[in-house]
Amino acid sequence: MLPMLVAVAIGQMTYVVALGQGGFFFSSLLLPRRISGRLIMGSILIALGMGFYLMGGTVAPLPVVAVIFTFFVALNLSFLTSWSIGGPIALSIVMIYTAGLNTGSPEKAAANFLAFALVMGWATLVSVLPVWQPMMPPAPARPPTNAELAEQGFRMGIGTSLALAISYIFEFAKIGWSVSAVGSVVRFDQDMSRKRAMARLLGTLGGALIAGFLLVRLDSVTTLVLIGAFFAVLNGLYKKAKVGQMPLFYTATILILYSLNDIESGKDLAMLRLAYNLVGIAVAAFVVFYPFPMLTKRLRKGEQAPQE
Repeated sequence: MLPMLVAVAIGQMTYVVALGQGGFFFSSLLLPRRISGRLIMGSILIALGMGFYLMGGTVAPLPVVAVIFTFFVALNLSFLTSWSIGGPIALSIVMIYTAGLNTGSPEKAAANFLAFALVMGWATLVSVLPVWQPMMPPAPARPPTNAELAEQGFRMGIGTSLALAISYIFEFAKIGWSVSAVGSVVRFDQDMSRKRAMARLLGTLGGALIAGFLLVRLDSVTTLVLIGAFFAVLNGLYKKAKVGQMPLFYTATILILYSLNDIESGKDLAMLRLAYNLVGIAVAAFVVFYPFPMLTKRLRKGEQAPQE
């Protein structure tokens, strides 16, 4: 989070949200054991991840195109989870893509691109220091089959596209927030999806309450930014605990950062964040729990067919 603090210290507030969001996002990810793995992870985020960010900003002004692209982004990232190198962070790129959608235009996405790339590069360099304890994601009870990856991608693609369409229809101020909620919830395992949906709901509610309270009580930009950085530290310290596995601190920090230019609007922004995420969670629940019987039957039948 240091680049964000430096930007505030020198009075450059234009890219504070991008720097803070990028730094917090990186700090919430896994940390491979090997230095080479950390460098590869950073490289994937800077190159592949930022490419998805620019894609989101480019298609955002074109609703029909954006909805179609969102489906294929989710579908393809689902298949990438089977990639031994980039698989553990593949679905996290959905969040980067939705950040691009939130910019609303190619121009704004391009303007923020270097700030995101800078903070991702800085975070990668910091991560290679040997003082950090590695943290790998918990291994699944069994690896998902190709059919399950296809089903996961289809569900996520339908869900994210539907959430984005709703965002356009009802003119959400941040069209990517409900999409991000779907992307963080839907997984190939229904029990895992249920747990992630509850974590997203509780984390968003708690984060909105924390941010709303702080924005009402404090009017110092510097203090609010320092609190956001502190939340990033707390999120890292409690990453293995339940409180660190839900977007509690992340939601609070994002709302604080988005409100820095107009602190008075922070309470309204917190309510919007909560409302948009509720839409996303509801859509995610629909695509997870509705069985898509014909599709599922065909996918699994094809997976079980003997190879000639």
